[in-house]
Amino acid sequence: MRFFFNIQDKLKIEDEVGREFDLASEAVVFAEQLAADIRCLETTVRPALAIEVVAENAECIHREAVFE
Repeated sequence: MRFFFNIQDKLKIEDEVGREFDLASEAVVFAEQLAADIRCLETTVRPALAIEVVAENAECIHREAVFE
């Protein structure tokens, strides 16, 4: 199943390519790792910054805040 990882802050950046995972839980773990990578690279805390995991049927299955 294909999942998309949209970045949200003041503007929304939609993932147009996505990634294949067998389970939704694997996509959620990937989003958590992606958020951790962004935390390491981003120098300023942006409370609104988040990653939305969207399934190929356009259903949002998870929202991962980058800065909690």
